[in-house]
Amino acid sequence: MIKIAIAEDNFITRKQYRQRFQFYEDIKIILMAKDGKNLIEKLSIAEELPDVILMDIDMPGMSGIDTTAIVKDKYPQIEIMMVTVFKDEKNIFSAIKSGASGYLLKDISTDEIVDSIKELVNGGSPLSKSIARKVLGYLQKEEPANVKADQEINLTDREIEILKAIVQDDTEYAIAMDLGISQHTVRSHVKNIYKKLQVHSRTAVVKAAYERNLLK
Repeated sequence: MIKIAIAEDNFITRKQYRQRFQFYEDIKIILMAKDGKNLIEKLSIAEELPDVILMDIDMPGMSGIDTTAIVKDKYPQIEIMMVTVFKDEKNIFSAIKSGASGYLLKDISTDEIVDSIKELVNGGSPLSKSIARKVLGYLQKEEPANVKADQEINLTDREIEILKAIVQDDTEYAIAMDLGISQHTVRSHVKNIYKKLQVHSRTAVVKAAYERNLLK
């Protein structure tokens, strides 16, 4: 079962999400938020956290892009997928920089959204077809992280173990079971790895790990 949260300011769209996902037994909506601030408040008191957040961009108060950066800083294990009508380069690239691992346009089908959610939790980075070419060109020009090439990265032995597991697409639960530690401890290590590499998503971590030769 994949637990998801939805951040969307339009009431009708939120209602449509519930209607669209009710027929998928492996998808469960555990949290609905009307804007970024509301999402952060609900996450702070939630008994269980979502695996994936479907995030709108244009929301009152705090944009989806700003909200994504805050959420990824506090909960790096949560995957975020933008679902929006915006397909301009500025919003696409800002979302990626903030930590989003997927970017979909709202005109796609429910089956496509569900498939993209599953791809995301398995380590992929789903993109609407019309977005993919722009993102590919962007990634070819950008560094995977803000860490300078000559800056030494000091990961602990345990962090290296977890980094290798992340690269292998292991889930938090699998990592915890394999290392004999709690999922909470795994999350703490993941958060530290993200901070040291100055990244906000699993995809960026994997790319940084290879390019910085951290898997020796």
